[in-house]
Amino acid sequence: MYVKNPFANRPAMSPAEKRALERRHLLYYLRVWDTAEDKMIGHIADVSTDGLMLVGELKIDLDKTFNLKVMLPNPSDDGEPESIQFVAKSCWSSNDVNKLFYDTGFQFVDIPVETSEKLQDIIKEYALNSWLY
Repeated sequence: MYVKNPFANRPAMSPAEKRALERRHLLYYLRVWDTAEDKMIGHIADVSTDGLMLVGELKIDLDKTFNLKVMLPNPSDDGEPESIQFVAKSCWSSNDVNKLFYDTGFQFVDIPVETSEKLQDIIKEYALNSWLY
């Protein structure tokens, strides 16, 4: 398995903090849209309540704040595609194992409680390791 350490330059974290920020791989590659540009910029590779790693074909500018939207696989009650929107800052970027793609780490910025709860629900519902037990 290919693993990066996007937080190598951050201060040391306690084991409890690391567990709290454990990233989860998802069953789906959820599509991520840049709402300012109205274009898909990639798919979520893994996610935590602090941020996400996106895999996409384009190199993402660093230290830039994005308004992002994630399209969810289940339709809402009215039959429309469900989505979640949030603000995130690009923190790091590098080539993926497949050199045709880029991995980019995003940190969530000022996430409202409702959005944070929805992200936790997504992690619980779509996390790969939740299906292993």
